[in-house]
Amino acid sequence: MKPESILWGNFDVLEDNPHSLQPEQVLNIPPIDGTLHVWSEGEGLTGMADFYGVTVSDILDWPGNHLSPDIDLDDPPIEPGTVIIVPGGKREFVDWSAPRIPRSNPSVASILGPGYCGSIYDGPVGFGSFIWPTPLHVLSGYDWSPETNHFGIDIAGDEGHTISAADAGVVVYSGWHNGGYGNVIVIDHGNGWQTLYAHLSVVYVGCGAGVFQGTPIGLMGSTGRSSGPHLHFEMRHDVYGRVNPWNYLP
Repeated sequence: MKPESILWGNFDVLEDNPHSLQPEQVLNIPPIDGTLHVWSEGEGLTGMADFYGVTVSDILDWPGNHLSPDIDLDDPPIEPGTVIIVPGGKREFVDWSAPRIPRSNPSVASILGPGYCGSIYDGPVGFGSFIWPTPLHVLSGYDWSPETNHFGIDIAGDEGHTISAADAGVVVYSGWHNGGYGNVIVIDHGNGWQTLYAHLSVVYVGCGAGVFQGTPIGLMGSTGRSSGPHLHFEMRHDVYGRVNPWNYLP
C-alpha cells in the first residue's frame, strides 16, 4: 500500500498532512492503491473518473463498488454518502507548505497565521551555501517525500536544542503557523533562496531581523502537529521551487 493512498483515503482526519498521523487513530485503509470518493448528489461517474485520472471502467470493474456495467454514467442511482473505491486514482494534495515570502511583500503570508510580517525589509544576503541548522544531522520521522506531500526533512534532536540560521538573510515570517507547523521562522536569503524552520518551542528572532549563518534563531520543540521534538526544515528557490535539503546541506 502506497502511503499517499492512506492520505487520500483519510482527508477528513489527516487533511493531506502526514504530520497529522497520531497513535491510536482510526483510519480508512483502502483495499487497493488509489483513493476513496464519497458520493455527492448530482455527480456523474465520467466526471469523477476524469478528476482522479482513471477510466470509468476502472471504477465499474472494482467488485467492491457493486456498480452495474449498464449504469447511467451521467445520473447513476448512487446514494449520497456512498464510499466509492477508485483504483489507481490520484489527486492533487492540499499544500500546507509556506508560499514564497518576498522581502518586498512579506504580508502575502498572512493566510498562514499570526506570524506573518507586514513591512518591507532589507538586510543581509546569503552566500548560497548552507550549514545544518541543528546540532544533530540525522532524520527523526519523515524524509523528503513529495509523493506524500512532505516537502522537507524532519531532523532529530531534543527539546531545547539550538536552531541556527542555515545561511544569512532576513526573517520574513516569525511565529505561529495555522497549518500545523506550530512556531515557524522563514528566512529570505536575498539571493533566490528561502529556508523554513518549524515546530519550534521558542522563537528568538522577529520580523525583519537580520541574521547571519549560524545565528541562533530559536529552540527545537514539538509545537503544532508533531508527535515529538524535531525540526521540520524546508528549502525553496525562486527558479528550482521546493528542493530536497539533502542535496544542499554539507
